[in-house]
Amino acid sequence: MNLTDTVRSARARSGFGVRGAWHQLLAHIRTPLHRDGYALALNAAFTAVTGLVYWILAARSYSAHSVGVNSALISSMMFVAGIACLNLPNVLVRFLPHSGRRTQRRVVGSYCVSAVVGLCAAAVFIVGVTAWAPRLSFLRSDHGLQAWFVFSTIAWCLFSIQDSVLTALGRAVWVPIENAVFSVVKLGLLAAVATSMRAYGIFISWTLAMLVSVIGVNLIIFARLIPRRTHDVQARVISMRDRAFVRYFAADYWCSVAWLSAANLMPLIVTAVAGATTNAYWALAYAVMLPLYVFAQSIGTSLILHGSTDPAELPALTRKAALQGARVLVPVVVLLLLIAPYLLALFGRTYAEHSTAVLRLLALGAVPNFVLALAVSVARVQRRLRRAVVAITVEAAVSLGLATPLVHAAGAAGAGMALLAAQCLVAAVLLLTVRRWLIAPEPEPVSQELEGVV
Repeated sequence: MNLTDTVRSARARSGFGVRGAWHQLLAHIRTPLHRDGYALALNAAFTAVTGLVYWILAARSYSAHSVGVNSALISSMMFVAGIACLNLPNVLVRFLPHSGRRTQRRVVGSYCVSAVVGLCAAAVFIVGVTAWAPRLSFLRSDHGLQAWFVFSTIAWCLFSIQDSVLTALGRAVWVPIENAVFSVVKLGLLAAVATSMRAYGIFISWTLAMLVSVIGVNLIIFARLIPRRTHDVQARVISMRDRAFVRYFAADYWCSVAWLSAANLMPLIVTAVAGATTNAYWALAYAVMLPLYVFAQSIGTSLILHGSTDPAELPALTRKAALQGARVLVPVVVLLLLIAPYLLALFGRTYAEHSTAVLRLLALGAVPNFVLALAVSVARVQRRLRRAVVAITVEAAVSLGLATPLVHAAGAAGAGMALLAAQCLVAAVLLLTVRRWLIAPEPEPVSQELEGVV
């Protein structure tokens, strides 16, 4: 072979290699599990960037005390709304794809039930705020803020459910767009109210942006997406009235409440023990880390969606999801450990000084949190939630139980230590028993009904 032929052969091999790699990448992305997982991960990534800008602006526009108070308000609203959602976001991801012509009825019913429960839960929270969140007792005297807190809680219920509706309807790729709009509007509103609302501008901007998202997304859901899913009159749907579903719902709701407690009660504990300023140091570090925790849940949500439609492939799908998540999660965690003080310096020198240890602890916790998210998602697909209930309950109990003494001893970093210890404990047990919970017996049957009969 002469030199010309050799060069041509090398070019051909090079071109084939590039084309082959490109085709492999396309095939990887087109796999439904990976496609939806990356769409939800993109949502987490964009939320991370815009959230970072949002909290930098908040930290530079408001005092640390105001940031801590507003963070506690947002966490309280999210916790109350999370309870009021009755775990319907997870239930809809699991069962809405099998709803046929009942799709609209189930979505509307979920919205109405969560809104009513949200109204009652927010009212109860405000009435008893001096008992369980004394630092937020100003809610009792500010009637305008009371009304907005109640309204925001109801809107957050719908906001929490609508992402699951999009995912269950096969439109997970729209979730990043929805949250991009929410993030940009939130940032714009914060800049607009920074000078006029010195007390609660962060809370107001956050909740107003959420309202814009709720209105826009649900116009699309009801006008375009749901009508496309209701044409098959003879589709077989999973009943949501039998005892098997009731047991699933009760166990999964307990998981949801325990998970919410570990995430959203921590700011209230830090505020009660060490004050609003210390909570600001915790809250900003947690805000930086939150997208990684959302990323883990996003991979789990994609696993639930595709594992429930093909239960026989659940072990293989779980391995793919674990590999997909680890490829993103581990490098980002290592990067955060290295750049934590420089990243927090963007918020101000005080935050770099007091929040660096918190951010590093939370970054380390993202790995065991991912293990827990996958285990819970597998349990939801299998409809065998006993192990998930125990795991999440232990994590919440250990982290919240250790929080008070550790915050007394180490400030905001103590809350990070408490959460990391609980996450590592639960993840270690799950990894040691992975064969037991991944390869489980056939799930308890949930009855199916012919669409249009009931």
